[in-house]
Amino acid sequence: MANITTTVASAFIPEIWARRALELLQANIVMARLVRRHTDFEPGFRGKTLNIPIPGTFTAQDKAADTPISPQAPTGGGLASVTLNRHKAVDFLVEDVARAQAAVELLDTYLEPAVMALVQAIESDLFSAATSATGVASVGTAGTDVTPDLIRQARKILNDNKIPLTNRFLVLSPKDEMALVADSSLATYFANADPNAVREGRLGRLYGFDLFMSQLVPVAAGTPPETRNLAFHRDAIVIAFGALPTDVPGVKAATLNDPSGIPIRVMAAYDVSHRGVRIGIDVLYGVAVVRPQGIVLVKA
Repeated sequence: MANITTTVASAFIPEIWARRALELLQANIVMARLVRRHTDFEPGFRGKTLNIPIPGTFTAQDKAADTPISPQAPTGGGLASVTLNRHKAVDFLVEDVARAQAAVELLDTYLEPAVMALVQAIESDLFSAATSATGVASVGTAGTDVTPDLIRQARKILNDNKIPLTNRFLVLSPKDEMALVADSSLATYFANADPNAVREGRLGRLYGFDLFMSQLVPVAAGTPPETRNLAFHRDAIVIAFGALPTDVPGVKAATLNDPSGIPIRVMAAYDVSHRGVRIGIDVLYGVAVVRPQGIVLVKA
C-alpha cells in the first residue's frame, strides 16, 4: 500500500463515505423504514429528549343548526417523549484512503461490515422495544411455523383495537417467510398476485399487511426456541434520530441524511500511532413504543 502522510489524509472526503454508508444502511434496514420516524436536525447529544406528536382519535359530532361545534382533543394522542439514549459507533483504520475513495468495491470492503453492525444495533433495539412492551398481544406457539391462520388472528386483533387499516406491516423471520412461500393454500395467490413472487421468494401483501423478511427477527432461548415475528401499525413504534455535530477540532466530519430522515455521521483523523486514517461512523437515536395495542407478537 502507498505510504500514508498527513497530506494524503487531508484528501479524505467524508461526504463520499457518508453517502455510501447511507446507501448500504438503506439497503439493509427493515424495521427502521417501517415505523414512525422523527429526526432532529439540530446537532444533539446522547440523553437529549424529543417530544414527538402522536396522532390520536376523534369522535364525529352531530351539527345542529345555530349550534356551535366544540373543538376536541384527540383521544390517545399527544406528545411522546423519546430520549436519544443510543449512540452507536464503529471505528476502523484505513491505510490507503485515496485508493479506497477511488473504487466503490474497496470502499465497501471497509464500509459494509461497519454499516451492518449499525444496522444490527438499530434493528435489534426496535425489535426488543416492540416485543417487550406492556400491553402487546400475541398469537402462535413457539416451535411452529407461521401459518395463514395466525396472520388472520393478528389482523383481527388490530381490527378489534380499531387500528387504522393502512400502514400495517408483518416482519417475518427467514424460516417463517419460507413457510408462507411453501404454504400450499397460498401458492396460487402469490403466483397470481406477482408472477415473480415464488421465483424470487417475494411475498408482497397478505390480509392487509405488507410482508417483509428480516434476518434479525429475535429468537428467544427455550425448548423449543420462540421466534418473535411482528405484526404492527407504523404509528405503534417511534424511532427518533438526532444529528451529530461535525465541527470537531482536528477531525474531518460530515453528516448526511437519507430521504427517510436517517442521519449518519462519518469522521476521520490521521492516527500517528497506527500510521493510517482512523474513520468513525456513528448514529444517535432513541426508540419508544407509543401504541402497544397496535402491535401483535406472532410467535413461531
